[in-house]
Amino acid sequence: MSKQQTDPNLKNKMLKLSRQVLENELYHSNHDLSLLESPELSEKAGIFVSLHIKEKLRGCIGRLEAHNSIYKNVIDLSKAAAFEDHRFKNLTAKELEKVKIEISILSKPAKVEGQTTVEKIMKIRPKKDGVIISNGHNNATFLPQVWESVPIREDFISDLCRKAGLTPDYWKYYELDISVYQVEHFEEE
Repeated sequence: MSKQQTDPNLKNKMLKLSRQVLENELYHSNHDLSLLESPELSEKAGIFVSLHIKEKLRGCIGRLEAHNSIYKNVIDLSKAAAFEDHRFKNLTAKELEKVKIEISILSKPAKVEGQTTVEKIMKIRPKKDGVIISNGHNNATFLPQVWESVPIREDFISDLCRKAGLTPDYWKYYELDISVYQVEHFEEE
């Protein structure tokens, strides 16, 4: 998507698409998803779809890289957030009534340069940057929204290390590759 704010109608279209995907899966509805296709949704972008019930995360799956169109990503990631997030049981039809859908459109990740991991971490902008850490096969990301629940930089990175399958203090002793990105996120009313 472009650097300017996404049109509210387009945001609503993406949220409606996500909702209809889940209704088709859980209520066996027959929404014709192709009616929500549009040229703007054919652009490629990294996207995350998050599901919340009463402000608590109920599923979140995303793609950092822009391999597919926004349209295809919203469809695939809505299903994945509901049924493939290993942290949660599959979403049920009863839960869908309470779910609030959030979509995050990501900028292209940029590598953070620095001599040490600590120097790189100090360049991260809390509450603005989503963060990707990697070390070999271990990698993880947190969207910028995670800063709201983990506002202290050191705790944020420790939780991210844990998510990546590393020890929480790994960043203090070993090198990590770090990239940052920004998001435009919006959710259902």
